Amino acid sequence: MTSWSVVAYRDFWDVPRMVVARNGDETFLFYSRFDEELDDFISHYEVWRMPSLTEEDLQGSWEGLELRALERMPDIGLRELPFPFVQRGSGRGDG
Repeated sequence: MTSWSVVAYRDFWDVPRMVVARNGDETFLFYSRFDEELDDFISHYEVWRMPSLTEEDLQGSWEGLELRALERMPDIGLRELPFPFVQRGSGRGDG
């Protein structure tokens, strides 16, 4: 049986807006991006199956990280992460 683990997250605003998590050997990006037309964050996570990411990959900006995805997965609701999310430290990522 596999279990989810949060690797890192960024941009905490009510909920984390970007989360990298692993399920077994697979890595996923959950991304609730800011929509300029709405002038707000989208109301769901876009989910991407990612290649393995190193610590170096997670340093600095995550802008465009989804462009490295192997596959686009179905969207999920903001409160439907498949793992419990516990805010650590200040809860704010580096953005």
